[in-house]
This record gives sequence, C-alpha cells and structure tokens, in this order.
Amino acid sequence: MQTNLRALLSLAAAAAALQATVANASCGSAFCALNTMWSTQGVPADAGTARLDMRYEYVNQNQLLRGRHRISQAEDDSDTTEQRTVNENLVTTLDYAFSRNWAVSASVPIVHRQHNHIADPMGAATEESWNFTKVADARVLGLYRFDNEKNPLVSCGLTFGVKLPTGDHRVRNSDGALAERPLQPGSGSTDLILGAFYSAAALTSDSSWWVQALVQQAVQTKDNFKPGNQYQLNLGYRHPFDSSFRGLLQLNTLVKGRDSGEEAEPELSGSKSVFLSSGLSYSITRDAELYGFFQLPIYRYVNGIQLSASYALVFGITTRF
Repeated sequence: MQTNLRALLSLAAAAAALQATVANASCGSAFCALNTMWSTQGVPADAGTARLDMRYEYVNQNQLLRGRHRISQAEDDSDTTEQRTVNENLVTTLDYAFSRNWAVSASVPIVHRQHNHIADPMGAATEESWNFTKVADARVLGLYRFDNEKNPLVSCGLTFGVKLPTGDHRVRNSDGALAERPLQPGSGSTDLILGAFYSAAALTSDSSWWVQALVQQAVQTKDNFKPGNQYQLNLGYRHPFDSSFRGLLQLNTLVKGRDSGEEAEPELSGSKSVFLSSGLSYSITRDAELYGFFQLPIYRYVNGIQLSASYALVFGITTRF
C-alpha cells in the first residue's frame, strides 16, 4: 500500500500545490488566506500515511477600496470601473509523510470566476464580462520537522517548494477580449516558496496553538508579467469541545507587493490584509473530518483602487489513509 501511495503522490506532485493565498488585484481575483495544512498545526501524521484534503472557497468581491476606504463606483476615476468578481475555488491537497521528519504536500486548485467591469466609463462605456472554470497554478512543498525528544508536544520545522505555471494566463471572454493578468487563473510564473512553522500544546494536551510564515517570490516569468512578492503569517488555535467537535481560530496576515512588467498595473496592485477566520471541525470517523470557516477582513489596505470582499466562506473535508 505504501508503494501505491508513493506512486499516487508522485503523480499529484507533477501538478501540485500546498494551499491557496489571497491575490488581490484591481479586478479582484482571490483565494482565501487560510492554512489547512494540518501537519503544520500539530496534527500528528504517522510515517507511511497520506492525508487528502478538499476544500471549497467562496469569495464575492463587490466592494471597491481606495487605500483603506470604501468608495462607490461613481468615485472610481480609473480607466476601468470594476463592478464585481465572484471566486469559487476547489482546492485539492495531498500530503504524504515519508517519516516523522520528512513529508511532502501537493495540491491543485480549480477556479470558477465571474468578473464584470465597465471599460472606458467616461467615454464609450462598454460592459465586459468573463466567466470561466479553469485549473489554476499548482504548488508542491516539502516539509522537514526537527526532532524534539524532550517535548513531543512541540513541533517545528521548515517548508520549501515551488508554485508551478500550470494555470492558463491567456483566457479570453466570448467577445475575444483578453482578461487582465491578475484576473487570469494562472500568473505564468514559477515561484519559489520558503517558510517555517511551530506548534505546541495550549490550554490542554488536546489543544494546540501554532504559527506559520511563508514567503513567495517569482523567479521565472512569461509574457512581460511578474507578480509581486507575497509574505504570509498565520497564527492559529485548535480547541476540542468533545471527542468529535473542535473549535478553530486563525489570524491570517498577507502582504503582496506590486506586480511589474509591461502587462502589469503596478499602481493598481499590491495590498496589505489581515483576516480573522473562525471555524469548527467535526470528526466523522477516526480518520475523516469535516470543517468550515467564516473569514472576515479586520484590516485592508490596497494600492490604487481594487475590488475586495467583505467576507469569505470555506468548507472542506480531510481524510487520512
């Protein structure tokens, strides 16, 4: 069975990713800034076991922001008046623990995105829209966990890997209009990812708190577009209510640099965001668990004018085998 799992993992890693992160832009494409990589949260994984996680995200971006402040469409003085972007993402992640020290995590997102805006609003105003379902950029990460024989309830380690350019970055609408690069399901870039995590017991031996930091930087780009660097810090807490129910709480911070290149809009890209994500999980069996999160932004700052969401929803299932 372990041989089959390794083969399955190798196939998934060819188009893989750890998790999705928010990527705010003028047109508002987004994933949830949320960590559902359970091995970085103090959840044990025995050597030779795999964990499959599937989650659905709903992010309805219908608020225009200038800096920290909401504005109306009438106050949008840019060349394009952004109206709305609805993001529905299905993120599938496969983790495999080779040993107590080494593991790999691979996932791939599928995005369903609807976007509307008005081009040239001060002249020949034209409504344009895009509606597509596509595979987005995939990622694969390795994990190394340091030995801690003195305190087995403490877990710390490093994460490292790549984001792969598996998503289409030349999607057009039914009229043949090419979507802006930040709206595309893929960035066209290969990015390096480096991070670290730490988890420990909290109020009880069954509860835990954890922190995770990630840095992502594009190292190879296509078609004159380079996405801005991303810096993410996640702080979380897991608390059992009984043998089946657990409370989940996360504070998710994301800083995204400005995009660059001829196809970029540096003045309308880049953001700083902090989200509060509260949720519950329910154990169906010893190896299967349902979970859900309600995510609220508690701080937002964008460069220029960008679409943003007032909340996001996440529902998922994780199973170990």
